[in-house]
Amino acid sequence: MKSLALRTVAVLAAPVGLGVLAAIHPLVDGTLIPADDLTLWTLIHTLQIPLAALLGISILLLLDSTDGPEARVARLAVVPWVAAFAAFDGIAGLANGALSDYGRLHPEQATVALDIASTIAATPVITAILPLGAFAASLAVFGGAAIALHRAGVPLGGAVALGFGGALWTFVHPLVGAPAMALFAFGAVLALRVERRAWISATARATRRPEPRLDPSTVGAVPTAGLGTPLMES
Repeated sequence: MKSLALRTVAVLAAPVGLGVLAAIHPLVDGTLIPADDLTLWTLIHTLQIPLAALLGISILLLLDSTDGPEARVARLAVVPWVAAFAAFDGIAGLANGALSDYGRLHPEQATVALDIASTIAATPVITAILPLGAFAASLAVFGGAAIALHRAGVPLGGAVALGFGGALWTFVHPLVGAPAMALFAFGAVLALRVERRAWISATARATRRPEPRLDPSTVGAVPTAGLGTPLMES
């Protein structure tokens, strides 16, 4: 039971953390980040990358006792998904925050910082390659995990919530990241419940004492005492 409790914490830590960050994520207009939001912006995008990696580990934990082509695809796609998201978030989030901070500290260079940020935001890597790559990988990760978990006994609603929530957070986490992670956590809890029931059932079978079996050759035989001497009734 202790290992199940630790697994539960490990699986749910990432969606809870990412949901909280999404709930406080500043929504900014324009390319540079306002000074009032800059510290929070930098903190969120610094924490999101390791938490995204932890979310990938959550998927691996949920699938570690599940086999099949969907589970294998999801496992293989975890690393590309984390890499694509980390690259996109590092450039679009942290780099943009650094340029905004530079423009705040050097007002005379604010226009230059804005031009650089706008140029970065307009590159094909940021506008198409990384976000589409992360989204495509997320479909493989969360879609594959949802199908594999449903086939392993997780209710359809929970499997769909987990898969949809993970993919939705990947693409639009600043807007609906909190409810998306709530959906993921709901599906993960149902998956952990199925896993707990399976563990309890397996433990019960392993600890159940086998019933004594009678030897047919001894049925009806006369009890003996010592070296084969029949017992005498008194």
